[in-house]
Amino acid sequence: MKKQLFAVVVGAALALPMFAQAQSSYVGINAGRSELKLSGDLGSGKEDKTGYKAYAGYNFTQNFGLEAGYANFGKLKDRDAGTAVSMETSAFYLAGTATMPINPQFSAFAKAGVTQNRTKATVSGFGLRFSGKEDKTAAMFGIGAAYHVNQNVSVVAEYENFGKTYSENGAKLKASMLSAGVRYQF
Repeated sequence: MKKQLFAVVVGAALALPMFAQAQSSYVGINAGRSELKLSGDLGSGKEDKTGYKAYAGYNFTQNFGLEAGYANFGKLKDRDAGTAVSMETSAFYLAGTATMPINPQFSAFAKAGVTQNRTKATVSGFGLRFSGKEDKTAAMFGIGAAYHVNQNVSVVAEYENFGKTYSENGAKLKASMLSAGVRYQF
C-alpha cells in the first residue's frame, strides 16, 4: 500500500505542471466512510471503515470531463467459528464525469468508469493460514455535489460504488465510499 500511495503522490507531483497549464484541470482529496461487504463461504459481514482518496481530473467542457484517482477502503476483519478473515482493499480508477451547474455556487455531478481493485486477503483458523492478493477489474459509478467557495476551491460530497473487489474461493467482497473533501481547480 505504501508503494501505491508513493506512486500516486509522485505521479501527481509530475502531472501537476501539466494540469496547471490547462484551464479546467483539478486535483482533490476526500475522506469518509467506506463500506466493505463480505459474503460467501468465508462468512458474511459488513464493516464501515475510514476511507480516503486522491484524484485529478480534466473538464473538456463545462459539462463533461475525465477523472483518475486512487482510493483506499481500509481493512475488513471478521471472526466466525474459529476462523479469522482479514481483507484490505484499494482501487485505481478512471471515469468519465458529467456535471450539471445548478447556480454559480452549486453543481451536481455523476461519474462512470472502470476500476482496478486490489485486495490482500488472509484467512486463518484450525492451524492453517492462507494469504493472497487478487486484482479485479470492475465497473464503478458515483454521484455527488460541489459547493464552489471561489473560482478555484470547491467543497465536494460524493458516493461511489467500486463493485466487486474480490471474488475467490467462494468469497465475494464489494466496496463503496461516502466521502467529502476539497477540490482545487487550476
